Amino acid sequence: MRLGINGWRIHGQRTGVGRYLLNIVRHWDREMIGDRFEEVTFYVQKPVDRSQIPLPENIQVKVLRPDAPMLVWENLRFGPSAPEEILFCPSYTRPLVAHGKCVVTTFEATLKLYPQYFPRSAWYSLPQLYLPLYQWSAHHAALVLTTTEAAKLDIIRAYGVPEEKIRVVYIAPPDVFQPLGEDARLPEIRRRYLSDDVPFFLFVGKLTPRRNVPKLMEALAVFKRRTQQPHKLMVVGLNTTGIDIAGRARELGIEKDFVYTGYVPDEDLILLYNAAHAFVLPYSYEAGASLTALEAQAAGLPVITVDTPGLRETTGNEALYMAEAEVPDMVEAMTRAAQDLELRRGLSEGGLRFARQFSWRRTAAETLAVLEEAART
Repeated sequence: MRLGINGWRIHGQRTGVGRYLLNIVRHWDREMIGDRFEEVTFYVQKPVDRSQIPLPENIQVKVLRPDAPMLVWENLRFGPSAPEEILFCPSYTRPLVAHGKCVVTTFEATLKLYPQYFPRSAWYSLPQLYLPLYQWSAHHAALVLTTTEAAKLDIIRAYGVPEEKIRVVYIAPPDVFQPLGEDARLPEIRRRYLSDDVPFFLFVGKLTPRRNVPKLMEALAVFKRRTQQPHKLMVVGLNTTGIDIAGRARELGIEKDFVYTGYVPDEDLILLYNAAHAFVLPYSYEAGASLTALEAQAAGLPVITVDTPGLRETTGNEALYMAEAEVPDMVEAMTRAAQDLELRRGLSEGGLRFARQFSWRRTAAETLAVLEEAART
């Protein structure tokens, strides 16, 4: 039995799906693969530098040119070319035509259930294309993977996928995200990114509408006026929807207390998680797992987020929960986190205990078991 992997998202600045894919496949060494699959092939649209992308030696890499957008490449190159009996498709869709059985990871069904959180200008604003494809892929997969029980329930409700076809495999924070204690690099990283060694709130993630970064910026302005605390806010993530971040900061008068930066490499992100005062994740709605929240907890950083089933599940009830992603709720939570040392200590210790339950090697092993199960059906 052979396994083929859609590796399109391994290239470029790896966020969400790219990080998920790499953290799974990098653990599929000979010991883990064993005799489950006699060959494992990782299909990509351009060559892989193994010094930068640490794939195990037993995984073959096959380049299918030309480079093209993911859905085009998946359907015109990957699907027709991959002869393997099982195909792992880690990003919502499978090829319309494939030689083997497909296992698809569907992280959530929010686009279907809550379309108001998705801007018309974004790529996923084409429900006439993407929603039918997501639903068709889930129905025509041998098995569907997802990352929380809350997401599983949403997929059933949104797409009508039978419960018996869905497998929940929890993700994990990478091993490098750990508490660093009184590391001498932490004051330096604060000065480098924030121009001062001061406490700060941290947000990490794409700046999509349901993550409410403009509201978080407004909450900072109110927090500063009310409390006179020295805290700043740092936002890390790709601005995929074209929010006028600089303009909004000027309007709110927080230019000196707000820092925005795009993609940050892991070696700096580890330090930022350790250097921050609290991690704020103000989702309007989330059923899938939040990798950044887990990374923050693994570094011992207190997490502030919204009380949704998915985020409760992701953080193990070890976060400061807001009723809604609205400015008053954010201000109250930020004020509590800034002023209550015992609260922060409890959130840090509880979050760390929760995050340590998970490992990417276990996630990789459980994912491989689902692929093996699909091969036997």
